[in-house]
Amino acid sequence: MRFLKEMYVGNGIKNKQKVIWKLKHGAGMVDVYVISISNGQDQLDCTLCSYFKQKAIRENVGLVVGLAKGYSEAKELIVSMIEEALRETGSANVKEYILNSKV
Repeated sequence: MRFLKEMYVGNGIKNKQKVIWKLKHGAGMVDVYVISISNGQDQLDCTLCSYFKQKAIRENVGLVVGLAKGYSEAKELIVSMIEEALRETGSANVKEYILNSKV
């Protein structure tokens, strides 16, 4: 798993490093969502962290760019990422914005 240095983190995540450690080791967490760059045609993937208990999922996830507590916070975080990309580049292509300016 690769993580963005300046990751987007929702207010519900109190200890980012602890969540990252648990994700890397497949430990379960309740209601934590991982936002990552999609490996396919989509821009972002929003996945419940319980899927990361499977080693195959952890190994094949794209660059992790955000963490959120709860689905509604994950949606808000994605909207703020899109707004930032739109403000900075004039385009809503979040994937390109993050890969070109944040990595």
